[in-house]
Amino acid sequence: MAFVIAGLALAAGSEEQRNFALRAAPKIDGFNLAAAIVLLLTGAVNLALAGLIRNFQFSPEFGLILGAKVILFIGMSIALGWALRTAASLRDSADACGNSFAGVTTRMIQAHGAIAMMGGLALLLGLWLMGS
Repeated sequence: MAFVIAGLALAAGSEEQRNFALRAAPKIDGFNLAAAIVLLLTGAVNLALAGLIRNFQFSPEFGLILGAKVILFIGMSIALGWALRTAASLRDSADACGNSFAGVTTRMIQAHGAIAMMGGLALLLGLWLMGS
């Protein structure tokens, strides 16, 4: 979310925004990729443990919430792929002189914003899931 706020605070298409995106995006995307892998693994372990405790007898509400979280995870993975492709596009356009970076940086900010929004919703669903 900090990437989105910082990206929006800088003038669209400015050299400062492009440089920020070129330096920050690869680090953030790498962290996001690692976090997605950890999230998938810990989610599988937590589901298995919850299943053992409940003899795999889950309520229908639990299944619906878990399904929504899986759909959000898939959406976040797609948005992360979009962010990675956009970052590569930004690096490629940085090598060419005279290109406008405004559209590329805007797409990168949108991708990270989508990831943050879906992550927040998944977090809220996770809190709800704990109670079901």
